[in-house]
Amino acid sequence: MYNKIIFLTRKKVFYNDFNVSDTFTVRIYLTFFHLSFILIRLKMDKKNKDLSQKIFDFFFQQIEANFREMGNGDAAVNKKMKVLVNLFYEILIYCQKWSLHTNSERERFLIKFFKNDDESNILVANLSEYFDNFASFTKDISLNSLVNGVFNFSYKE
Repeated sequence: MYNKIIFLTRKKVFYNDFNVSDTFTVRIYLTFFHLSFILIRLKMDKKNKDLSQKIFDFFFQQIEANFREMGNGDAAVNKKMKVLVNLFYEILIYCQKWSLHTNSERERFLIKFFKNDDESNILVANLSEYFDNFASFTKDISLNSLVNGVFNFSYKE
């Protein structure tokens, strides 16, 4: 599943079609959104609580390892990880009620994470539509396929 989500965050559609910056931070945010919808799907079956925690732990261990590979020390990594965990929970909580938010509310939420610093505008409506489709996709896929990363999600490519 980890590899599948990382593969999704590297798709050109985000950077070419949605005009999202191709940075380490943006890829983390994309990972968080994908992971949130998957964990929400797992949560639908209460017996997956331990599995959800293991998945969460694994993803954050990988992010921490990446920070360390980039040369960050313990203090910097701990500080960054604390911020990222809080951001992840903010995204997760929002995504739990994704379908209850209006399009404009979703777009404002997405801009918070994906706004470009170079004054180029992201196509936030398309990004919102992408996550609408991904949320629907995760609801319809079997848990086994989801957990094992044996799924193919595509968006108008």
